[in-house]
Amino acid sequence: MGFLHLFWGFLFLIDIRINGFDILPDVIGYVLFFLGMAKLESRSEHFHRGRNMSAVMIVLSLVSLVIQGASPQSWLFYFLFNTLIYILELYIVFHICYGISDMAGRRGLHEFQNKAIQRWRWFFGLSIALLIVLLIAPLVPLLTIFMGIVLIIASLVIFVLMMLLMREAEHMLSR
Repeated sequence: MGFLHLFWGFLFLIDIRINGFDILPDVIGYVLFFLGMAKLESRSEHFHRGRNMSAVMIVLSLVSLVIQGASPQSWLFYFLFNTLIYILELYIVFHICYGISDMAGRRGLHEFQNKAIQRWRWFFGLSIALLIVLLIAPLVPLLTIFMGIVLIIASLVIFVLMMLLMREAEHMLSR
């Protein structure tokens, strides 16, 4: 139905780097998001909005690959560009979770509807925690190292939980 595309899209958003090279390129994740939400957009306006932003993110993630491969850019430019990507990714995940919530609500699956909203809240909360750690990093480097490790583990957990939500949505909402 489209949820399996979203499942695999979340996998490609996990940031695993070897020597600075992202072995799971985000651009593939956004292409999968675009394809998945294109299949689901008739079921909720949220998927339509998320699909449109996925198209934008495909372009921005390609630009990001070029920027990373080029010579060092201005720190401020790099920070602002990554902040934009971060915010737009939150926008997409919001619409994925609320699209699932809409579909579940229409079928009377209120527990699953609440689960989708809860997963969004966890994803958003983790994003805010990551932002706070980035902001305090220059002030408290030792604490930042510890918090960074905790947040990396938490990020992996939330991405797996998002993938499980997509798999569950495929089973519950595709009938």
